[in-house]
Amino acid sequence: MRPRIAMLGGRLNILERAHAAGVGVVLIHNHGAPDKRALELCEKVIEVDLNDFDQVKSAVLGEHRDEPFSRVISIAEECLVTAAQLNELLALGGNTATSVRLLKDKHLMRRRLEHVALSPVRTRLVTTPQQVESFLTGLGSPIMLKPITGAGSLNVAKVESVSDIPQVWEKIAGSGPILAEEFLVGHEISVESFSHRGEHAVISMTSKTLTENLVEVGHAMPSALGKDQWDAVADLVNSFLRAIGLEEGPCHTEVILTSAGPRIVESQNRIGGGGIADLLHRSCGSDFIRLAVTVPLGIDPCPTPPLNQTGAAVRFFQAFPGRIVEVQGLADAMAVEGATIYDPPKVGNSVPELAWSLDRVNGYVIAEGTDIHEAVARCEKVISMVDITTVPQS
Repeated sequence: MRPRIAMLGGRLNILERAHAAGVGVVLIHNHGAPDKRALELCEKVIEVDLNDFDQVKSAVLGEHRDEPFSRVISIAEECLVTAAQLNELLALGGNTATSVRLLKDKHLMRRRLEHVALSPVRTRLVTTPQQVESFLTGLGSPIMLKPITGAGSLNVAKVESVSDIPQVWEKIAGSGPILAEEFLVGHEISVESFSHRGEHAVISMTSKTLTENLVEVGHAMPSALGKDQWDAVADLVNSFLRAIGLEEGPCHTEVILTSAGPRIVESQNRIGGGGIADLLHRSCGSDFIRLAVTVPLGIDPCPTPPLNQTGAAVRFFQAFPGRIVEVQGLADAMAVEGATIYDPPKVGNSVPELAWSLDRVNGYVIAEGTDIHEAVARCEKVISMVDITTVPQS
C-alpha cells in the first residue's frame, strides 16, 4: 500500500518530488485556483484558509477518515505549527507542536536556551518605546528589534541610539510582540541540517550576503570555516536541536560567529529560502525537497554529511526602486561559464523597496565552482555585467 500524505501549502517542486517517489498527496491549498500541474500531481486539492486551523483540521480529518494519512507534511513557514498539531492529533508521529512552536516563537526559543544555558544572548520582550530605550541604555551597545514570529527579515531593525527609536518603532509596532536582543557582532551563516528520529545531521553551512537593512541577497556554500570553527558550530546546532526536541525533517538555523563563540540567532524546521535548496543539491547532492517527504515515510534514508563539497552560490539582482526601462549586458552575462540566470529582469517589471526577502522579484543567478570562492566569483561576475535602469513609478 503506497504512503499517503496531507500536504499543507505545497509548491510544485515538493509535489513533483512526492509524486516521483510514489506518494499519494492530498493538497490543502489556500483559496484561489491552484496550478493545473498541481491537479495532475495530487489525488485531490482542497481549498481552505490555511490561517484558519479549524478549516484545515476539518479538511484533513475528513480525508483521514476515508483513507488514513501516513503523515501531515509542510515546508511552508505559515503551516509548520499546524502540521505538527495535526500529526499529534492523529498520532502520526513527527515533530511535536511544542518543538515547532519553540522554533516559530523567538521569545520562547530564547527562554529555552536560557533554561539549558546554551548560546547566551541578552534579550527582552518589549511593548513600548520606553522599554526599548531602557534595554538599549542598559546594554550600552546597539540592539536588534524583531517580531517574535517573523520571517524573511520583515520588520527587523537595528537600533544604535535613542534617537533611532521613534522612527523604528513607528515602522514595526504593528507587527505583533517585539523581541529586543543585543546586537551580535560577527560573520553570519546558516546551518542546513536534517533530522530523523531525534538524531541530527549537519549537511552544510551557508555564508550570507546582507544589505544594510539585513535582507539576504546572496548565499554560498560550503562556508569557508576552519575545521575547529565548523565543528564548534555543528556541536552548537546539535545541542540546540536536542534542547528544542526536534524529531524529523529539514532545519535552517542562523548563527553568528562572535568573538565569544558561535551564537544562535533563530531557526525554522524547514528548508532555507533564497535558493538554499538548490545550493544543497548542487554542492552536496542532497535533495532536501524530496527528502522532506521521503525520509519521514521511510522511503529514503536520512542524509549524512558529505565527504566532499563543491562550491555553489546564488546572488539576486538588485536595482533602484521603480519601473525597469532598460536592461543591459544580459546576453553576455548568460554566457558566463558555470552560471545560470533564472527569471531575468525585464523591461516593464516593477522593483519594490527591498524591505524583506519577498521583495527579491527580479531574478537571480546560481553558479557552481570547485569551491565556494569560484562559485561566488562567477555569481559576482554575472551581477556586475548586468545594468538595470529604473525610473520612479508614476
